[in-house]
Amino acid sequence: MDSIFNQDLDSTLQTIFLENKGQIFVVGPSQRLIASLASLLFSIATPPSVRILSDFSAIKQATSDFITAAYLSDLSAVGTLELRTVEILPTSDLLLTSKSLITVIPAGNSTLTLTTPAQPITEDVYTFYDNLWSQSIPFHVTTPPLSVVLDSLQSRFGNNIESDFSAALPSLRKLPSIYDFIDEVALSLLVGARNQLLLYDLSRWGEDIGLASRATFSRTKQLLEQIDLITTETVPVSVGRPRLRLQLNHPNFQTCPPEKLLTEILELHPRNE
Repeated sequence: MDSIFNQDLDSTLQTIFLENKGQIFVVGPSQRLIASLASLLFSIATPPSVRILSDFSAIKQATSDFITAAYLSDLSAVGTLELRTVEILPTSDLLLTSKSLITVIPAGNSTLTLTTPAQPITEDVYTFYDNLWSQSIPFHVTTPPLSVVLDSLQSRFGNNIESDFSAALPSLRKLPSIYDFIDEVALSLLVGARNQLLLYDLSRWGEDIGLASRATFSRTKQLLEQIDLITTETVPVSVGRPRLRLQLNHPNFQTCPPEKLLTEILELHPRNE
């Protein structure tokens, strides 16, 4: 049995991907492992094929994060990844390949992997979980693929809003828990206000691609107004009710680099835990 002690989970996964070009079977992954797998698979040019067999709660928790869910949705759409759930699974993170059985053990910020080369016992383990896979329930991610979100932003509103959203998106994961109301809908509204889009157009876009309903966009807009992050300007139209143009409520939000937009919000609108 070989062991590898890496600096972090991503390094561990990168090593596994490099050493195993065939299909990788992931059994009983933690929420953290699912998120790391999704991020890494999405970022590499030629990802391996991955099957994830998990309990429902772990996948549900992982997909509560918009970025992870959007990655998984993209990977599922192109056939790189399959997600299924069963009720009873081991507590350890297992990765099964044609060559070995790998146990991933988190150790704080580092990760220990124990690798058992292919032999009759590992083949029996693979067969057991392969049979369990055939009895499991497919898990369908309802979040739209990230590529759909970005491509549709660009095609409907232009390059600026797509690039602003892409640059600001990673910051969502860095927000303190007290800012949990700033989600993917709030971010799209903030970026929309930075580009002075109409609420009607942005909320219709979000509903069309399955990001959120127009009612959710409206409620989130009202919340952002209440805490003085955005404001709106009434714009008359030739037919129908006037539209609302989204605008940022502070010049710093408009002029800062988009990747620092949420940082500026934290600094100018601090909230106590």
